[in-house]
Amino acid sequence: MFGQFPAESRRDPAEVARAYGQLMFTPERFGSLGFGRTQIRGEKKFIGKSFNVGLRVESSELEQLTKRATLVSDCLLLSHGSDASYCHLGERRHTDVEASDDTYHARGSDTQIIRYGIHCPDLDALGSWLLKAEGLIKEGLAWYLPSYSTSTTFESSGSGRPFSRSAHPVSQVAAVDYIIRGGRVIDSSESNPVKDRLVRLVLQVDLPFIEGVTLEDFSKITVDEFDSYSGFRNFLRTSFLSMDEALNAEQSKVELAKLTLEIEDQVRVMQAELQAARRRRSLSVVGATVASTAALLVAVEGSVMERVLTTLGLTTAGTFWGAIQERVENGPRAIQNGQWYYVWVLARKSRSL
Repeated sequence: MFGQFPAESRRDPAEVARAYGQLMFTPERFGSLGFGRTQIRGEKKFIGKSFNVGLRVESSELEQLTKRATLVSDCLLLSHGSDASYCHLGERRHTDVEASDDTYHARGSDTQIIRYGIHCPDLDALGSWLLKAEGLIKEGLAWYLPSYSTSTTFESSGSGRPFSRSAHPVSQVAAVDYIIRGGRVIDSSESNPVKDRLVRLVLQVDLPFIEGVTLEDFSKITVDEFDSYSGFRNFLRTSFLSMDEALNAEQSKVELAKLTLEIEDQVRVMQAELQAARRRRSLSVVGATVASTAALLVAVEGSVMERVLTTLGLTTAGTFWGAIQERVENGPRAIQNGQWYYVWVLARKSRSL
């Protein structure tokens, strides 16, 4: 995909973001309205992954979240919501489309024109992130999911009158779909999640990460050290399975305490591995250091989380936890399905180790 970027676009991050949005947009036509599901280019590569989704991250925080979340994400999925600024990207034309509904019947040759764009608060920041995180994206460790909107016009050579519809969010796989499937979310904030029978604090720990380098160097280091990272991720996957059982068990506090100790031990092992990696010449030359960020692991009961995600979609941290609070206070008081969604709450601040 990166090989398809126009050579001149790499000199302008905003043009990189535009090129990415254009390359990823592959609409499937649907009847006369043109609002079919949008296939995201490269999506099949990520279908089998357990995504950890950043909740509507601001563009200025993309780099920060990427560094902090790499250790606890199988594949970090970042996206912006449809309320972010709209940037027009282009149009796609399809001829000989049969366009008909209750108010318009095409005669002769018809052309369907789909104008489209992405929602993004800062194209320069997004393009810069795409270039610097290229190594992570190619390895399937990170991905950006564009949020598209379209407007569709039909032009008929028979009637000579175009038929238009206003801008409309295109039907596509959204980040919320990955949350519901993978069950894990990453929230970069200073928020304090509500604690309740349906919202459980599982773990409070400092997560280590490589700091003091550019995102480009960080991407290279992460790919080079992927065996270390993947070992920790595999451990976490197993821990989450055990955690589901523990949260629904009679002696849940005891079982969760055991899992917490095991995770803390593995975090310390990972910290030691990163410290050792930092001392190697290849990392020391680029000035890599090891830092840590305060992290909370929170479990949210399935019926509460799904209702919030369905209502809000991908949302800001404040609104997200506010919606969780409202659902807890006004929603079901009994566990509905025994499924839990896990949210890593990462502090924006960090400290050197």
